[in-house]
Amino acid sequence: MCARDIEQQEILFKENPQKIYTKLLRTTEFPLHFSNKAEFDQVAENLGFQPNELHRDLELLARLNLQAKLTSPTKYQDAELLISQLDSIASTTLEKAMVIMLKARIKGRKNQEYNQVIVEFNDALNMVNADISLESTLFKLTLHEQLNMLHSLLLQPTPALSHLNRYREMAYQLHNNYFIADAESQLGRYYNLNGDQAKSLQHYSEAFRLANILDYPGIKAQTQLNLARTYRDLEQWDDALKYAHNAAEIFQVIGQDVYLSESLTVMAMIYAGKGEWNKAIDYYLNVQQVNERMGNQIAIGLTYHNLGEAYFKLHNIQASLDVMQRANEIFRARKVDHYLVHNELLFAQITTSEGMWTNAIEHANKAIKLAKKKHLTEVQTEALGYLSTAYRKTNNINAALKTVDEIVELVNNSQSKTEQPNDFSELTEQKLKFELGLMRNKLELQTTKNKYNQFIILVLVLIFSIAIILLIFIYRKFQQRNTLYLNAQRLNTIDPITQAQGYRAFIQLISTLKNTEPKTLALVNINELNNIDIQLGLTESTALMQQFNIQFSKHLDTQVFTIRSGLIGCYFNQQYDADVILNAVIESLKQLKTTQFTIPNFAQKSTEHYASIGHISLPLLANPDVSISAELQFETLQYALAAAMDIAEQPAYVSLRPLNFAPAAIFMRPLYLNLTQALNRGIIRAESNRHAQSINWPNN
Repeated sequence: MCARDIEQQEILFKENPQKIYTKLLRTTEFPLHFSNKAEFDQVAENLGFQPNELHRDLELLARLNLQAKLTSPTKYQDAELLISQLDSIASTTLEKAMVIMLKARIKGRKNQEYNQVIVEFNDALNMVNADISLESTLFKLTLHEQLNMLHSLLLQPTPALSHLNRYREMAYQLHNNYFIADAESQLGRYYNLNGDQAKSLQHYSEAFRLANILDYPGIKAQTQLNLARTYRDLEQWDDALKYAHNAAEIFQVIGQDVYLSESLTVMAMIYAGKGEWNKAIDYYLNVQQVNERMGNQIAIGLTYHNLGEAYFKLHNIQASLDVMQRANEIFRARKVDHYLVHNELLFAQITTSEGMWTNAIEHANKAIKLAKKKHLTEVQTEALGYLSTAYRKTNNINAALKTVDEIVELVNNSQSKTEQPNDFSELTEQKLKFELGLMRNKLELQTTKNKYNQFIILVLVLIFSIAIILLIFIYRKFQQRNTLYLNAQRLNTIDPITQAQGYRAFIQLISTLKNTEPKTLALVNINELNNIDIQLGLTESTALMQQFNIQFSKHLDTQVFTIRSGLIGCYFNQQYDADVILNAVIESLKQLKTTQFTIPNFAQKSTEHYASIGHISLPLLANPDVSISAELQFETLQYALAAAMDIAEQPAYVSLRPLNFAPAAIFMRPLYLNLTQALNRGIIRAESNRHAQSINWPNN
């Protein structure tokens, strides 16, 4: 595994332990069965691992099982199994030091033997102190971080700061911004807890700057949580709530309940600082739910302590004492005197305020004893004050005077506060620097965002310009294609000889007609014009046909369609009888005879007018739900015209009209056969200006 991968693994260990835990369970197929190096090497080979790689993964899995942030019901049992197996195969100094560290950690988790844990951690640290490999450096980084936490937990600020500084130095040596941000953040928290707000802000500012350039939500949430604590201590409540809410949202998303609990606790403390105790209680109860979900007993005890203070502020003394007692039981069972001392001090305060003098004396003495052990001068002084009051109220004057003497002695021995104005000045300076840093970061982010936006705008303008050019090009192409399409459509609908509206135009018109509106269709054949295009030539015949169409249209206000030479289709927007149409045809032919043409052949032709008409009225069927295609309606006209053309005595027409009960099947293919059968059966009536009996119906 390369150096970058090892560092990345450590970052993921901090960022999302649950994710890397799940991955390791799958890849290592834990639990594994081996008890010595040979068996371990065989297991590694079976899994497709190099032994050193599997060893590293198992070490990481053991460390994960000891994480409070990890959710697993068997994590401590799994950790013990892994530690035992790792102990059986440890051969290098680093591997043996890792086993010592893991054994110490499980002691701390299970029995809270923190002083012994510190000793064993230092033993592990001394074993690898001279090793400068990356694996050893990261191991030492972890040890210094853990030692800082343990000394802080035991209220030992000096060694805690020493290990934090080493952690920070090593992070800078690695040139890893994640570890640097984490170290700066922990230093900020250390100084915040120890009352040096100026240095706290200095380190938080650097941590916040680095976290914002990293793509890890965990470290970003951590820095925002620390900012919330800082603004809470500075009593800038709105900013404190904003950062606490942001941190809580991130921790909830990435599933880190430990830090979610801390974020909610900070929010509760902010409301407590504002004196909004009911809201504080609501948040403490939410914290308690998270702690119980994790099974973190010490965190549960701390929340009971905080609830005790909140109930006390709301004068709900019984509720306060109940939760305080629960906290005491947890702290005693877990042997965490550094929390127990503050709980006893709060007990002394509550019982003193309520005049419960016997209980006040008991709890004040316990707090004083623990405070002396932990060298907590301020706690000891406050507890002595409650004790003095209780003694005076119970008329134990000698004990009260002795207590006052102890208070005076403690005050005289305490450090001078002459440096406080300078500390306040430094805090103000650091606060201004911090806010200036935040503004600078925001300005840099805004500048970067503006540059990015400008780049995006330029790209969009370029894309938009190209799109406009493409649209213009496509539009012009579309126009050209549309023009060609329209021309093609027009050419498709006109007769190629006469250039007049032809068969396709006639079919398109028929297909648009509604079944319920009365219309008339006719198909007219004029024998004298059937071969006019050949007899007169294309130019003269076209002019003659156009003249005839114009004259015929004027007579009956109809649309005329040239099907072929001498054969025209007629559409009437109302119902016309066939004899009316025939008279109009004859009249138009007469007028055509009188028209002067360049070649007067037509005027010299026979004066007989052989004109035949096929005629139908629409709709063909009474049922409006039955639709007959335009092609079949045209073919019906052809059928009628064929019958009319076969009549010897001309001019003649044949009109077809189906009866109301006529079925739609008569207008199905083969149409001529169906129509002939329908006529024979009397389903269709035929009308003509000649004897109907003399009509010879065409056969299909």
